[in-house]
Amino acid sequence: MVSKREKREHVPICNREIDSTFLKMSVINISSMIIGMLLYGERREAFDFWMDPISFLGATETANGHKNTASLIVFVLGMVISGFLMLKVASLFKKHEEIQHHRLKSYLSVGAALGFFIITYPCNINNNIHSVGGALLFGNLWGITLLFLLEVPSLEGAPHVVFYHFILHSTVLTYAFNFVIKSNIQQITQKFAILSLIIVLKATTSLYKLYEEPTEVQTQEEREGKQFLTEDSGEPEESEIF
Repeated sequence: MVSKREKREHVPICNREIDSTFLKMSVINISSMIIGMLLYGERREAFDFWMDPISFLGATETANGHKNTASLIVFVLGMVISGFLMLKVASLFKKHEEIQHHRLKSYLSVGAALGFFIITYPCNINNNIHSVGGALLFGNLWGITLLFLLEVPSLEGAPHVVFYHFILHSTVLTYAFNFVIKSNIQQITQKFAILSLIIVLKATTSLYKLYEEPTEVQTQEEREGKQFLTEDSGEPEESEIF
């Protein structure tokens, strides 16, 4: 009979280093957006969180004509660093062949990295180029997250899978629909889509722990625990048996 630990070791969806890299990318993205909003328009014009697109943070000037150099620099740095982190993720997926769909995840990671680099092109100079970057970035990260969610049901003890599906797809598809029809709430739905993508992606990568191989310390603790239970049960030792 195959134990739970043996089953888990054969079908990992991720590993510790990949999860850690995604965490760094999430922190950098959120931090760069917050700092960019604070520096927007050289602090002479407020960034309207609900009505302005995130792309405005990387524009050379605001909609009202104010210079936006500081916010642009922060935005570009955040995207470029994230791009290199995604290239690292791609190489890790390629290296660890034991991970489910490792090759496809590697390709999607490269696509997301390209999106991070291309999206740095200011939207107010050429929005078409900027939009290509956004589509590559968002589409490939959504694809990676979807792959994780499809793989998660094979994990014993994986929580909230249906909830993760609902949160991710409801927000992303709502934003996509409003983007196509150019609705007045397009930028509001954008914020929910970005936030849900970051949260669900990070939540699913952290489930690698359900497949993590035991360390020497963990193995020793298990042995000591079994020994303690044996001693505590009052079972006679071999020397006491005639």
